[in-house]
Amino acid sequence: MKSIPMLIVAALLSVNAQASNCGELRQELDAMKRAQQGMMESLVNNHETFASTMEEYSSSVSVSKGGTNKTIAKKMGASAQAFRTRGIQGKRLQMKFETASNDLMSRVEACLR
Repeated sequence: MKSIPMLIVAALLSVNAQASNCGELRQELDAMKRAQQGMMESLVNNHETFASTMEEYSSSVSVSKGGTNKTIAKKMGASAQAFRTRGIQGKRLQMKFETASNDLMSRVEACLR
C-alpha cells in the first residue's frame, strides 16, 4: 500500500505553484483531482480489506467450541459490517469529490476564456 501514497505525493509535488497559462492551470487541477481520487480509493479499499479480514476471523472463531467464541464471532461480524458501511460512505464521498472537482474545472475554464 506504500505505492499509492507515494504516487499521491508525486502528483502533488508535480503541481506548479503558479500556472503561467490556462493549459498549465488545467494540468494543476487534473493533478489535484488524481491525488484526491487516489486518496479516496485507498481509504475505501482499506475499509473493504478490514471488513473482509474481520469476516474471516469471525468464521474461524464461530466454528470453534465454546460459548465465548461464538459471542466474539458475533461481535466481529457486526464490526465487519460497520467497517463495510464506512467503506460505502467513503465511496459516496469520493463520487461527490469527483463531481465537485469536475465542476470546479469547468468553472475555472469558463472564467479563463
